[in-house]
Amino acid sequence: MKIIPLLLSSCLLSTTMIGCSQLPVTSNSVTPSPTVATHEAIIAYFAPDAGEEECACDSSILDRGYSLHPVENGYFRKLLGRDKDGRFLVQDFYQNSHKKQSDPFWIKEPLGLNSFDGKYIDGDVTGYYENGTINFKASYKDLQPIGKSENYYSNEQLGLQEEYIDDQTIIQKIWYENGKPAAELKLSPTEDYFILDSKVWDQQGQVVDDEVQSQKILEELYLQFTTDQ
Repeated sequence: MKIIPLLLSSCLLSTTMIGCSQLPVTSNSVTPSPTVATHEAIIAYFAPDAGEEECACDSSILDRGYSLHPVENGYFRKLLGRDKDGRFLVQDFYQNSHKKQSDPFWIKEPLGLNSFDGKYIDGDVTGYYENGTINFKASYKDLQPIGKSENYYSNEQLGLQEEYIDDQTIIQKIWYENGKPAAELKLSPTEDYFILDSKVWDQQGQVVDDEVQSQKILEELYLQFTTDQ
């Protein structure tokens, strides 16, 4: 699955404008093994751009990356079991290398089995780059992100952090790949993630006051967290 930064997933790339068979029962308390046996069923394949449909600003686009067949450079999903509440335990892998793309995670809605969108996750999830380093960490409940989520660069540097303070405020912090701060944003989830306050720095550590330059910096940074580097 993929976790898309809020402003990108909402098509908000401006600091001022708003855009547009019988399965085993698994205990919730047991942590599944990260290594999946070959007898577990593959239930879906995904293209490399799967999970990015949410930034298309078109509600008619759904699961455009889903496939019935393997896709080169894409991903595949295995179904590991279900719990007593009917949730599905799944795990994603890279198609070419068969390395894990995620730890096992829960999906509550059947629709989510064929979607690479992180919103269908129920609980915690950790994703990985193909080199084995952590890509992201996040938590979801009732189709909404909760608590704190983190996106990392492939060099293991923390790149983006979103914290849900309450129903009214989300704090987003972004860093450059070298660890220097890049931006701090305060967003309103009740107003389509409208930016309430923002501060952007260039790579030299200077505050950027120019709106166009700030937008360009944010766009370049967000796009780095939509693909597996």
